[in-house]
Amino acid sequence: MTVAMTAVAPAWRGSPQTADPGEVPVAVRIAGIGTATPPRRVSGREVADVLPRIWPDLARRTSQLVDPHDDGFRHLLRAPAEMVDALSPGEQTARYAEAAPALAATAAERAITAAGVDRDSIGLVVVASCTGFMLPGLDAHLVPMLGLRADAWRLPIAQLGCAGGAGGLARAADWTRGHPGKRALVVAVELPSLTFRPGDRSIDNLLSALVFGDGAGAAVLESDGAATDASFEVGRVRSVLVPGSVGALGYDLADDGFRVILSRRLPALLAAALPPLVDDFSGTGVVATLDAIALHPGGGSIVDAVESCLGLREAQLAATRSVLRTRGNTSSAAIFFVLEELRASPPAPAGRGLVIGIGPGLTVELLDITWGC
Repeated sequence: MTVAMTAVAPAWRGSPQTADPGEVPVAVRIAGIGTATPPRRVSGREVADVLPRIWPDLARRTSQLVDPHDDGFRHLLRAPAEMVDALSPGEQTARYAEAAPALAATAAERAITAAGVDRDSIGLVVVASCTGFMLPGLDAHLVPMLGLRADAWRLPIAQLGCAGGAGGLARAADWTRGHPGKRALVVAVELPSLTFRPGDRSIDNLLSALVFGDGAGAAVLESDGAATDASFEVGRVRSVLVPGSVGALGYDLADDGFRVILSRRLPALLAAALPPLVDDFSGTGVVATLDAIALHPGGGSIVDAVESCLGLREAQLAATRSVLRTRGNTSSAAIFFVLEELRASPPAPAGRGLVIGIGPGLTVELLDITWGC
């Protein structure tokens, strides 16, 4: 697949979204964050070791892609040994419908408990997931499971892919600004271990197997209530579709399930698009002064590319790299793990940061955050 390296014009200028660096929007707080993973914890080495059994003639290529010093791990619904056997689309759907609502509800319950809010005050439920399909959607299942109001607004998101968690937070933040006294619940759950296709010998599928993990994340947002030292405040937000990048990342629906599209040009695309985009959003050179960058942990090469093109310090990406090592890339849920890590180990008692979500499109989601201020 060829991806055109079109020059990226600042097509995002003049956007009606909350993005003027001088504009101060109504404060929105992330009052509680919760995450959940399947109980099975496996090392990256365990995953890498099973791949040559699936593709014996690709054993050398697999070894070249694995860092021998990598001590990372992730949580998976399926054991690595199960990856040898393909799941039909029907089997994938059945296992997703069984596991995804429970995992999402666990993360959501933890976020609601951490926020300490009345469930009747939750007026919006945003649910992101791209690794399975249900109709009625996960949102309809979660409302009764969590004891939420039947008349809560529901917004299911699928096609934002890995950017769904950050995009959900941004949409919920804007909604919460306009609904004083109401709260929003954002939930993301992904089970990419169910979508693995052993018959797909592409490098895209191989790379995805090496980095993806299963998990769920959730957050409660509010515009009322007292800020705490542990809460994040969300400021301006922006969503951008990078020109000339639609074929760089996503899924194709094949006869045996989802075929991963992961262009090797993705790091170069990000390197070309992100600097002017981030400067336009935050102000020229501001990103270097921020305390933390909560970047989607899409993979080592992605994180390296963003660090290099934005001129970031290693410490700014500490939470992202920690999550990539300990959870892997859990797609739309990953940003909640990063924010949870950042909350647990902030680089400073009070600080400023930037959330960067990356997903199919190529979509970039940006959110200003502060804490302890």
